[in-house]
Amino acid sequence: MNEFLAPTAILLITTTTAFAGSFTFPADEPAATVEIPDDWQPTETDYGIEGNSPDAGTYISFDIACAEDMDQVMTDVFAFLEENGVTADPASQKESTDQLNGMSFQTIDWKGTDKDGPVSIGVGIIGLSDEKIAIVTYWASTETEAENLPEVGKILATLQPAE
Repeated sequence: MNEFLAPTAILLITTTTAFAGSFTFPADEPAATVEIPDDWQPTETDYGIEGNSPDAGTYISFDIACAEDMDQVMTDVFAFLEENGVTADPASQKESTDQLNGMSFQTIDWKGTDKDGPVSIGVGIIGLSDEKIAIVTYWASTETEAENLPEVGKILATLQPAE
């Protein structure tokens, strides 16, 4: 996601898009809001929200956890990726720390594969508050990643703590 952050920052400053509306999640204890376009078919999950690009080449999800639950959430993220046939190349791992919408944003990214071929994989940890974090899971086909990256940047630009 380090390669993902620089273009995203530029896109956050220079672009706008039509969104489906704001999703506050998780439904039972709202901790964050994000806007995902209708054509990404956003759906609620147990702890957040997820969407897929119209070409099905890019997946993004946002899950909420308490800081003390982070280890379990990360275990669940990697189990989810494995269940979906996504395999990371450990040698390609890169880590970075940045800011996203005024919040701390730590990322870990890898190159890897899924059933369709080469992919980029990313996991981001965003500090919403002292008690809550958002986990962003991202995986994209290397064939379509560049064309979907602008929309990913727009989606990330809308992530905020719930009021």
